Amino acid sequence: MESSSAEKKIVSLQLGRILKNDFGIVRVCEWGFPQVIQSSLIAEGKPFPTLFWLSCPFLKEEVSRFESAGMIAEFEKRLEEDETFAGEYLRAHSQTALLKEELLEKAPVSEEQKRLLMERGIGGIRNLKRVKCLHLQLANFLGGVPNPVGREVWNLLKKTQCSYERVICGELLSKYE
Repeated sequence: MESSSAEKKIVSLQLGRILKNDFGIVRVCEWGFPQVIQSSLIAEGKPFPTLFWLSCPFLKEEVSRFESAGMIAEFEKRLEEDETFAGEYLRAHSQTALLKEELLEKAPVSEEQKRLLMERGIGGIRNLKRVKCLHLQLANFLGGVPNPVGREVWNLLKKTQCSYERVICGELLSKYE
């Protein structure tokens, strides 16, 4: 998984910083810009726990509104009260672990680094009954994991990408060049 310089440039602009690890783009918007990336799990030789990242500025802003409205607490309450939902969420953690394990088979990592990455859930979560961040839950879902929290966030979005009147990533690139 090696990122091209063009991919690194747009993702760095989207995130507002340079990622120190390689990544692959797993989902793009209709304008051709990355929405979700998959991390190599190792940054500068150290474990990096987040497998999928939401890089799209439009989606990040929309999801931040949900977080500001207290939706993380609502999901955590639902995980406590709804066994079916909680079971789906635990399976999403397990499926994410399988994907991480697959990636790590090809990576030059020590057993200790592998253990650190594998003992945590989605986005490095220690307590698998908690929701760390809605952005990473949505990224996990859009990355192909049947994550019920990410699915619910996706279904709550009224819009899932920029309108043709304002393509945020196009604006970011034009400021850069």
